[in-house]
Amino acid sequence: MRHSRQRKLEQFYSEYSGGPVLDVGVSGRARIEGENLFLQTFRGRDADYTGLGVEDLSDLRALYPRKTFVTYPGGKFPFENRAFDWAFSNAVIEHVGDDAAQLMFLNEMMRVSRNVYFTTPNKYFPVESHTNAFFIHWLPGDSFYAWCRRRRPYWTRQNLYLFDGSRLRRLLSKSNATEVRMENNRFLGMTMTFSVFCRGG
Repeated sequence: MRHSRQRKLEQFYSEYSGGPVLDVGVSGRARIEGENLFLQTFRGRDADYTGLGVEDLSDLRALYPRKTFVTYPGGKFPFENRAFDWAFSNAVIEHVGDDAAQLMFLNEMMRVSRNVYFTTPNKYFPVESHTNAFFIHWLPGDSFYAWCRRRRPYWTRQNLYLFDGSRLRRLLSKSNATEVRMENNRFLGMTMTFSVFCRGG
């Protein structure tokens, strides 16, 4: 997972050359290993970083007083059109709700920024990274969520709705994206995560 996170950062920085960035989906759990890696390693100016999340971000404000943090209730982002040069979001879109909520989330990233980079896990990687389930998430219907109710009750369809490549491409085709580049990030030859660069109309 550490290697995967670092690889995704390098993908983003291969395109980013400075300017205001919105980090979408910041966690308020400031001191948990692996949380907010983009924030912790941000290579731009402090003044160019804004973190957006649905949790209380007070701890982050105390730790990073020169950066900006905004808490919102979900839905429409509290920013003007094209307020940022980039939106960055690592493994968040699968947590925001159903198809309509995911589409709105993507369109909001494109509305408030000129360029978007986001990632999401591949449903058909053998290990589901949130629950550590092996293959169960491949089963049809609600079998995976029935298993979650027994073994991982925090996770539901409302907060974990995974993408395979086909569903991700359908979402992108329905969105306001005018330019899209999608990359498969592989581990042992299998697609572990997807990375997407896109730009809205």
